[in-house]
Amino acid sequence: KQWYQRRVRGILSVMEHLIKLNNFSSAFALFAALCKTAVRRVVNLSSKQEKILDNSQTLMDSSESYKNLRSALKSATPPLIAYLGLCMADLTFLIHGNPDLLESGHVNFTKRHLTYTFMNVVRTSQAVPYNITPRDDVITFFNNFSDYMTEEDMWQRSEQIKPRKKRS
Repeated sequence: KQWYQRRVRGILSVMEHLIKLNNFSSAFALFAALCKTAVRRVVNLSSKQEKILDNSQTLMDSSESYKNLRSALKSATPPLIAYLGLCMADLTFLIHGNPDLLESGHVNFTKRHLTYTFMNVVRTSQAVPYNITPRDDVITFFNNFSDYMTEEDMWQRSEQIKPRKKRS
């Protein structure tokens, strides 16, 4: 099998394990990478791997304000790492979408309570540590990671691997 097939399948496997570990933030990043057109067009996944990708798509679907991801976050038991983009969007909406003061001039305690509730959920999700032994080789790999490609470079590489058919 081609080297890129093995890498993509490895990334898919890691993403599946991250979801099982409730690390939605890292899983989302890998999912986004796997869904790049330049990647998808050159990789042939087995039906089992396609099902894993489809299930991830369902989980991370942005429709209805990430309804499925929110549901998974609510039912997940710590330790967990929420998708940071979703957290930041919620916090931004809470802070900028609600006035600090009510029309009467009083402090908007509902806004304060909602902000506290949100921050408390984040805090409690981080209160339980993962029971994973760090691996120095993996940490070193990611700390020294510099082998990445731009969107254009990825597309050009995908064209080398699997050229598009010429239209007649």
